[in-house]
Amino acid sequence: MHSGQDKFNIFNSLTGIVAGLEGEYTTIDLRNEAIVTGKIESVDGQMNINMEDVTFYDARGIKQSFEKFYVKARTIRHVHIPKNFSPEELFSRQEKKIFKKKEVKGKRTFKEIRAKRNNAETIKEAFKKD
Repeated sequence: MHSGQDKFNIFNSLTGIVAGLEGEYTTIDLRNEAIVTGKIESVDGQMNINMEDVTFYDARGIKQSFEKFYVKARTIRHVHIPKNFSPEELFSRQEKKIFKKKEVKGKRTFKEIRAKRNNAETIKEAFKKD
């Protein structure tokens, strides 16, 4: 379960895109030139990642397998997004997962509309093709 601060960080930064990959297999490049490939179990608001069924390759290419693996946010260089997902889809997937119990019927408030528009603009700007 996510705390209020985690929810804020997920929806106001690109952490929401990584959190949308929960339950999917992906590759993470670490700052020490190591590579971690496996299934993302959970992501918190600071982008610390718990993974399972992991293959770890160190900088020399030596391979190790782990059932569970924890990646601290400050060690992450890149998170590879699988080609079959778009950033917008991942973000909305995470949004639905966290707020699934809370269905809003009727009109949305101006604040909700503005937040959704700002999130969409941030995602488009971060992933625009040059």
